[in-house]
Amino acid sequence: MEEPKREFPKPKRSKTDHVKNIVHSYLQKRNYAPIGIENCRPDQQLTYSLIENEISRPNSILYSCYNSDPVVIDHNFTKFITWLKDCSKTKNCPDLEQLTAPFFCHLYLDILKGGHSDRAATFLKAHLPAIDKTKCDDFVKDLVNLFANDCDATCMIEQFRNNKYYVELLPQSLALLKKFVAENCHVVFLHVLQTWFDIRQSEDRDNESEGKMDDKGAHNGVCLDDKLRKILDTINDLDKEPKQIFLANISNTNEPISSALIKRTCGLIAYNQHNIVHLRPVHSYDPILGVRDCKEIKLNDHTKRIYSINISPDCCKLVTGSEDSNLCIYDLNEIKLIKNCTGHLGPIYCTTISSNSVYAASGSLDTTARLWDLEKGHTLRVFVGHTEAITCIDFHPNCLYVATGSADRNIRLWSVDNGNPLRLFHGCKGVVYGVLFSPLGDVLASVSDDKKVRLWDILNSKVNSEIKQKGLPATKLVWSSDGKQLCFRQLE
Repeated sequence: MEEPKREFPKPKRSKTDHVKNIVHSYLQKRNYAPIGIENCRPDQQLTYSLIENEISRPNSILYSCYNSDPVVIDHNFTKFITWLKDCSKTKNCPDLEQLTAPFFCHLYLDILKGGHSDRAATFLKAHLPAIDKTKCDDFVKDLVNLFANDCDATCMIEQFRNNKYYVELLPQSLALLKKFVAENCHVVFLHVLQTWFDIRQSEDRDNESEGKMDDKGAHNGVCLDDKLRKILDTINDLDKEPKQIFLANISNTNEPISSALIKRTCGLIAYNQHNIVHLRPVHSYDPILGVRDCKEIKLNDHTKRIYSINISPDCCKLVTGSEDSNLCIYDLNEIKLIKNCTGHLGPIYCTTISSNSVYAASGSLDTTARLWDLEKGHTLRVFVGHTEAITCIDFHPNCLYVATGSADRNIRLWSVDNGNPLRLFHGCKGVVYGVLFSPLGDVLASVSDDKKVRLWDILNSKVNSEIKQKGLPATKLVWSSDGKQLCFRQLE
């Protein structure tokens, strides 16, 4: 007799394994290639491990847990109002009440922005009586009145959301607020405080003198040593008119030029007229890109205005970002389009290329940044976390991280390897126009609409130093090759 066949039960797969298989299949079908980590010097391993691991955990939680549910917002504000009343009775901290009105306005606008107009009206009606208009400034008072009377407040809202609200608290009040946040608050509360408020201890302001030097050598809030003081004195002695270093004469243009660059290593000038990229040699008598009898090349693969142009460090690739939401990658050796990359849902305002000429990155009005394979034009990562348009972007020198600056006044640091958020740099009081890593990668410089150049420590997300500008805000930054000097270009 034949022995009956035995049927063995199939091993059960966990839900985690099932999800992993689905995600892996999805990424394979859409050519989302894995990314290998660049080798680092031994002395850099500690810094990078600190960035990637435990030290970044609070910021990662803040990114992943932000919740704009109106029910959660209403519950947290109710808890905050109750806590304030208890503090007023038992702790005698009246200065905390100045937080109520602006905090109320931001939460109300967050609910509206989330598309919950009915819930926003309910929130307004429920908590408006708790707002003491005598404890807030005239601007916030007028804004609350416009909300209460259902009037058009577009202009005031734009101004309100484009600037951080400055609050001074006594030491005991600030300690109570920190304790309340640590013990009782949802991440919604943290998000609003970090994004929209600049809270300082009132005692710290006593010794500050804006724009003046004291006996210790303070100047605009920055401590100066003798060497830096001499540099500033030398700069003040220079002629007011800048001296011309290099002039590239571009004439007979029908459209304004919104982006341009000079790449001396390949002897190339690249600029745009509306949707057309023009390539010219640095010297008019030189052949362009080794092609004889050719003084200019035009690339017209975009359909709308170009906002950003970049050439790779090895001078083999050209990347452009445009108002048409597309990113174009060109091969400069063969002078041809590699790929017209799609994926963004809004105009691309900024692009950059990694120092190893492997990746390109772009930032858009759609509030996302994308990482691209420079060779094939595939999307490798999508960085989601900003709440307004991304206006500037830069790669870390080791190609492991990307920094993005946004109109939401925040700077974020992302992991190239897995797309995870690693850092939140908050403190800018206006749109961030430029971010740039130092050559050694230990410092991140930024410029914003508040007319300040900030140097950030990437390990702890804090400002090392702050330089106040004169005149119009700066938009671009350039480090010297040794990382000891930083130049910035101001708006004209």
